[in-house]
Amino acid sequence: MKGVFKLRHLTLPDPSLLPQLNRDIESRITSLNESHIELVNKAWMFGGDGPSYRTIKHLISHYPTGCITDDQGQPVCWMLLYDYCAMGMMYTLPEHRGQGLAKALVISMSRRLHAQGYPVYGFVEEGNSVSYSLFRELGFTDDPQYRAGWYQFMSKLAGGGLDGKLFCCKL
Repeated sequence: MKGVFKLRHLTLPDPSLLPQLNRDIESRITSLNESHIELVNKAWMFGGDGPSYRTIKHLISHYPTGCITDDQGQPVCWMLLYDYCAMGMMYTLPEHRGQGLAKALVISMSRRLHAQGYPVYGFVEEGNSVSYSLFRELGFTDDPQYRAGWYQFMSKLAGGGLDGKLFCCKL
C-alpha cells in the first residue's frame, strides 16, 4: 500500500445561498480537455504516473470539470468530479493563489450540480485547512462522525512495472 489519507466529507445543504461570482473570473471559467491531462496529473497529490494519468483522462472525458484560464487560455485553477459526483482534485497554480479562483470554481460547480439534480458535496483531506476553510465559508457542512479515506495500492505488473489503484471508502 502506498498511502492512506483521511478525508472530510463536506455537503452543501442550500446552494441558493452561495454568493455571486466576480464577472471577470466567471468569464474565464471553462472546462478541462484532454490537452490538460498532463498538467493535472503533475499537480495531483496522487498523480505523476501512468495509472493516475488514465484516471484523470477518464474523469475529464466523462464527467463535468471546471477550470479558470489565464490570458493565454491556459488553466491556472481547476476542479474535477470523481465518478461518484464528489468535487475534488481542486488545484490552483501557486502564482495564482489568493485571487478567489478556487472559490469561484466551487460556486460554479455547486450551482451546476444542483441545477442538474445532483447532491453537492466534496472531500477534503484532513490537514488541508485552506480548502476546508473555503468550503466551510461557502456554507458546506462537515459531519465529524463521517470520515472517508483514500487508499492507494501499488501492484506489480507482468512486465515488472507498478500499477496504482486508488480507492475511497467510509472509515
